[in-house]
Amino acid sequence: MRNLDPQRARWMRVRVGILVTLMSLAATRLVLAAWDLQVDRHNALEAESQRQYSPRGHLEPRRGTIVDRHHRPLAVSVPTHALVANPRQLNDLPTRSGHRGDLHVVASRLAPLLGLTVDELSQRMQQKHSVTHAGRTSDELMGSVVLKHQLTDPEVAAVTAMLAELRRDWHLPRFDGLSFEEESRRWYPAREDAAHVTGHVGMFGDALEGLERSMDGNLRGREVEVHGIRDARGNLVFADGLRPGEGSAGDDVTLTIDSTIQMIAARELALQCQMVEAHGGSVIVSDPRTGEVLALANYPTYNPNEVVGSDPESWRNRAITERFEPGSTMKIFTIGGALDAGTVDPGQQINCYNGTYSIGHVTIHDAHPDSWLTPMQVLSRSSNIGAAQIGASLGAEGLERVLHRFGFGERTGIPLPAEARARFGQSRWVEAEVATVAFGQGVNVTAIQLAQALGAVANQGRMMPPLLVSRITDATGAMVEDHPPGEGRMVMRPEVARLLTEMLTAVTEEGGTGVDAAIPGVRVAGKTGTAQKARLHGRGYDPNRWVSSFVGFAPAERPRLAITVIIDEPFQVQHAGGSVAAPLFRRVMEQSLRYLGALPAAGVARDDLSRLPPRPDRVLGAQPRSAVEATSGAQAVPSLLGLSMRETIRRTQPLRVELDARGSGIVTQQDPAPGAPMPADHRVRVLLEPAGGFTPVAAEVPASEEVPR
Repeated sequence: MRNLDPQRARWMRVRVGILVTLMSLAATRLVLAAWDLQVDRHNALEAESQRQYSPRGHLEPRRGTIVDRHHRPLAVSVPTHALVANPRQLNDLPTRSGHRGDLHVVASRLAPLLGLTVDELSQRMQQKHSVTHAGRTSDELMGSVVLKHQLTDPEVAAVTAMLAELRRDWHLPRFDGLSFEEESRRWYPAREDAAHVTGHVGMFGDALEGLERSMDGNLRGREVEVHGIRDARGNLVFADGLRPGEGSAGDDVTLTIDSTIQMIAARELALQCQMVEAHGGSVIVSDPRTGEVLALANYPTYNPNEVVGSDPESWRNRAITERFEPGSTMKIFTIGGALDAGTVDPGQQINCYNGTYSIGHVTIHDAHPDSWLTPMQVLSRSSNIGAAQIGASLGAEGLERVLHRFGFGERTGIPLPAEARARFGQSRWVEAEVATVAFGQGVNVTAIQLAQALGAVANQGRMMPPLLVSRITDATGAMVEDHPPGEGRMVMRPEVARLLTEMLTAVTEEGGTGVDAAIPGVRVAGKTGTAQKARLHGRGYDPNRWVSSFVGFAPAERPRLAITVIIDEPFQVQHAGGSVAAPLFRRVMEQSLRYLGALPAAGVARDDLSRLPPRPDRVLGAQPRSAVEATSGAQAVPSLLGLSMRETIRRTQPLRVELDARGSGIVTQQDPAPGAPMPADHRVRVLLEPAGGFTPVAAEVPASEEVPR
């Protein structure tokens, strides 16, 4: 540089210095970047690499199926698709003019097809992750985003056509960035009919209502984690970690529900509630011999396939969660408990004080004023005064024991969520409360409790717990759990249950309060109920709000079905259970028996009435004049030959005869013979036999004898 001009040499040294400085800075930056990659950010980058190219995914198993007793599906999982976007790939799409792809263009074309706004869709497409449920991202690979779950077939077809059009417009060999991924959707074939039995699940498989919620542990199955490798575009090129048997479906649940009877109950209930403009209602159909629930319907209802937009109030399972005062249906268990305890006799005369009776500060009225009634007539005439006196014969503790024995005050254990307990008896009942509880006021029950207690009467005194789930099987069909009918427990003697059944048939016969529940050719045992509801604000009862009910079973001789009907707040002048609930009972019972092939021919033989142990003669209230006259003189034994059991009871009740009945059919023999003096213990033994080959003998009724209604 000595030969160079000093000024030029100085400039060259400056340039060399600048170059060395820049190279030093570059080398330093390179070293720092290498340090950052190899040391400071090594763990984070390795994790990101694993997330993108060797991710861990979750394999959702297919949810188990719910089927009815005939294996008809009530809840199934069907395949569907989700639309998934990859914002990075969408931005890399070249447009026709050679510019980069615009997410807004794609969003504007896609939004109307998915029913979303352009702004909402653009926001989703720019998210790095899309959270679905349980804290997991919908697709943790390459920042994919789920734009919409559970697309319908028309939506899939429309999006596919739109992508093909964009691909042609932009001259692309393929349209990367939008794809369909398989997922499952819960489908309920019975729709509104069985909504409160099956319940429903949410968008992401969250169990929300019904059996879907209570049996979620069995239905959900086991989630499996899998490993895979994806390329730079996020496409899966290899996956492992799946072994046979892993990720299999959840358990299948078989119910005791019969889809046909369920449909009958649900649709007839909806029709009746709409006709009387009721606030709501419930129907439970069961087999009293086993406790199997064949149908459980509520109104209002909803379509579990279209939960979004439905009223959450319609999701409520009224038959399980709603407590109400049962009204006169409680008289069944008051009178049955008294007969079983021996505090009342079948032929006992009860003074009903012509429809008005006062206990302390409480005055009780009857809708049908009567003077003297037997327990059977108390049921058929639905006398509050008669039931109050029968309840008083049990006493507060005795009546409470009876109701607890029939299952009131405790949950039934049916496997549906949020069953109400409907407790009672926390405080000691006074005399007036015993009277009102005896005819169904001042005590709360649920429809499922009432159905369970009714089944005990129909099942010869043995109460069977409600059975809804019969068995659970795994995906291979192997048995996981088996739930056969239990043995139940005795709540009353069989002979008392048969006697009570005979009494309940009078309710649906001429003169009873439930004639609208009668079915031609079938003997129906049942009871009407009409109860005022408590005021929403303040004390006492609301004169404009009622609960109408009817409970019963048929055929009375060998009950096949027991049905509980509850109608909440019918909006009409006539709100009695006999006119509101009884017709619904009849329609459901008749159609169900016809479906089961159990409609017997008219004139079936009546079941036998086993004798009750002898009880001392009793009269509740002042002794009736006719009974005093009967004991003061020589009374003749009436002729009972050729009479049915029902007619025999009718003829002998006013005479306080203690029947000792054997067999079934019609009376062929009696002791003492007709016309003989009445024994001191008033006991008459009768033998009943089938009608074949026997010629009935006409029996005369004394002119002074009044046949009870």
